[in-house]
Amino acid sequence: MLLEAVNSLRPEPFDIHRMVDERGHYQLDLDLRFPLAVKFYAYSTFASMLRFNWHERLEIYVAAAGNGRFRMGDRILEFSRGDVIVVDNLKLHGVVDCQGTRRLGIVITFLPELVCNPGSYPCDSAYLLPFFSRTPEINPVLHAGDRLFTPVHDALGKLVECYFHQADTAQCKQAGCKAHLLEALYYLAKHFGLGSAHFSDYSTRRQQSLQFGRLYEYLWESHSERITVAQAASMLGMNGFRFTRFFKKATGMTFVTYLTHLRLSRARRLLEETQRSIADIAATVGFTDQSYFDRRFRQVYGRTPREMRAAAALSKSAQDLSSGCVSNTSILPGGSGTP
Repeated sequence: MLLEAVNSLRPEPFDIHRMVDERGHYQLDLDLRFPLAVKFYAYSTFASMLRFNWHERLEIYVAAAGNGRFRMGDRILEFSRGDVIVVDNLKLHGVVDCQGTRRLGIVITFLPELVCNPGSYPCDSAYLLPFFSRTPEINPVLHAGDRLFTPVHDALGKLVECYFHQADTAQCKQAGCKAHLLEALYYLAKHFGLGSAHFSDYSTRRQQSLQFGRLYEYLWESHSERITVAQAASMLGMNGFRFTRFFKKATGMTFVTYLTHLRLSRARRLLEETQRSIADIAATVGFTDQSYFDRRFRQVYGRTPREMRAAAALSKSAQDLSSGCVSNTSILPGGSGTP
């Protein structure tokens, strides 16, 4: 039912780079009165690293068309059309690649408070166990051959239908969307065998989420300074060895590599958006050796900083020229302006 529900929808291009900052944090503003969104995406390119992101929202990804791979931290998961992935939202995640004439994905994202909050009954936390109580041994992908695949798909199909098509009052529409979401989460919890988990599991995982979010914020604000593993580990109440393993699983890269990518991502934006000298930008983001900065920048982006700036300037000129051509048509004969 889910794949049939999106047949009549027009997908939007997967173009979220303006909402993903240098940390990889994806800011999607939800209506706090009903914090849920359903997106139907078409994928055309897999070149940008900004497709890998993290956020505080919970997320379910469904492969609507095409077969490919999905990254979640240091794990690479293979998926086929129709597969449902319960995303670990705090880990850098996203589609690595996808094959097929049509490459489509459905993203269902929501704040956990929509389902369970401090005023909820303890049983409500069971709906969120697929997100907060998984162990590394659990495969987060629901495949077509799995026993509860059909009930999950049917519930998500009703959710999509209600979200995009149901002509009802806003309150009734929201109530329907939440009911179908809870049904899907119930079957996902049963599929992952998490019925025996306790409310404390949810609370502990939520606390870890808040701590990790604060760590990301700290790294973003202080990335130009010298930050040690010990400093970062202390923010999460871990020793260095445990933190190193934890961080690698969450981001798919070492702490030092992540910090370097954070600095280079910030440098790229400064190169594209300002006229500051390359030496000044390198120093601003935390590199004391410009030759080392140039070398690492080229390793990551395939261009030197100077080449990246030139390409950005050329692209902007082309866009300005295109905008000028469009505006000029309004004053040409047959246009909408005065001839």
